[in-house]
Amino acid sequence: MNKSIKILLAVFAVLIAIYLLFFRTGEKVSTDKIDAKLFVADSSKIDKIELARNDVNIVLEKTGNVWNVTQPINYPADTNSVNAMLKNLKNFKLESIASENPDRMHTYLDSVYNTKITTYQEGKPLGTFILGKAQADDNSYIKKPDENRIILASNILAANFTKPLKDYRNKHVVSVNAFSVNKMEFRSTDSNNVNFTALKDSANVWRVDGDSVSSSAMDGFISMFANLNAEDFKDTTMTTFPTPTYTLNLLGPNYQLTINLYKEANLDPPSFICQVSGVNQLFKFYSAMASQIMKKRSDLVIPKTAPK
Repeated sequence: MNKSIKILLAVFAVLIAIYLLFFRTGEKVSTDKIDAKLFVADSSKIDKIELARNDVNIVLEKTGNVWNVTQPINYPADTNSVNAMLKNLKNFKLESIASENPDRMHTYLDSVYNTKITTYQEGKPLGTFILGKAQADDNSYIKKPDENRIILASNILAANFTKPLKDYRNKHVVSVNAFSVNKMEFRSTDSNNVNFTALKDSANVWRVDGDSVSSSAMDGFISMFANLNAEDFKDTTMTTFPTPTYTLNLLGPNYQLTINLYKEANLDPPSFICQVSGVNQLFKFYSAMASQIMKKRSDLVIPKTAPK
C-alpha cells in the first residue's frame, strides 16, 4: 500500500468519526447568534430568589436590607451565600449553544441537583432558567424552561445555587466576649464524668482547683465562642429535654450563658443537639466539633512534673 492510499484512508476515517459524532447522534454545532445576557440584573435591587429542585424548594427574600430564608422555613439567611448568588445573577453571560438535541439533555443537566432559578427584582419576576452541570471554573450549563437547547454560561458557579438548605441559613449560635467571663463550669453525664470548675484570678490567670491552666489551651477554647457557628439545625420542636450529656456554664459579673449538648442516639456520624440559654433555635454539632466544646480537665490543666 503506497503512501497516497494511506493518507486517503486516514482522511476517510476522520470523516467517518465526524459523521458518527455529530450526525448520527443528532448533535450539531450551532452557529446561531445568542444574546449576551438572559436578563439584566441589578444586584442591589434583587429582592427574591427561588431555588426549586427535586429534594427541596428554597425561597430567599429581602426585607429592607435583610435577607431571610422564607421557605421551607423562616430563618435569617447566610449573607455570604446570598451575596455569591447575587454576584452571579448580575454578571453571568451566555457564551454559546452547547446542544439542541433533546436526547442529550441529560449530558448537561443533573437529575439530582438540577435547580430551577427564578429571580425577582423590585417585586417583579426578572427571569427564570434551569441551572445544569458545572463545565469548568465558573462556567455552567443553563437552559430556558421553554426551550430544548443548552447554553454555556460564564461567571456563574453552579455550586452557589445547589447547596443544602442548612448552608443558606445563618449558622451563628452565640458571641461571647472573653473578658466578660471569669468562671466556667464543666459537667457531663457520660462515661467521662466531667465535673470541674475553672476560675480566673485578679491577674487574669486561669486555674482549676489551684492547678495552673495552659494559657494557650484556654485562650483557644474561649476564642471559639467569640463567633460560634453550628454545623446544622434541629428544627423539630422539643418541649421536654433529657438530662444533658454535657453542660458548659460561662459566668462573669452580671453575665451567665449555659450551653447544653444532648447526644442523639443511634446516629452515624454521631451528633449532638445544642441548646443555648436565651436562644430559641436548636442547633446541631457533629462529634469532631462537639468534642471541642466538651473539654475534660486534662485538656486544660498543665500536667505536673513528676518529682525526680
